Amino acid sequence: MTQPAKPTTASAVTPGALKRYKVMAMITGTLLIIVFLAMLRYTSLFNPPESWESGFSILAQVHGFVYIVYVITVMQLWMQARWGYGRLATMFLGGVVPLLSFFIEKRVARELDPAVAEEAAA
Repeated sequence: MTQPAKPTTASAVTPGALKRYKVMAMITGTLLIIVFLAMLRYTSLFNPPESWESGFSILAQVHGFVYIVYVITVMQLWMQARWGYGRLATMFLGGVVPLLSFFIEKRVARELDPAVAEEAAA
């Protein structure tokens, strides 16, 4: 006989994991917006000075490293919450689709905050 699937529960999520995820979602989302705006230099909408070019390159690399940390925090939260793979993919996309990390972070916080607060009080 097969085992029933474990229900999705927020009671296993530690407050630290949620806080780390929220911070990294904000940092990653902000850097992604800046990198996206810097990409507008390849269009006629934005013509920055030539001296900014190296700064844009460094910023893109910083976002890449920050995204790796973001993915680690997403994995930690995802494993603790026992969500499905669709949620994992959506959270991963939050670091590469501009503005998506802010929307997903709000949804995750709304879903988990009451459970985490209840667990911390007990």
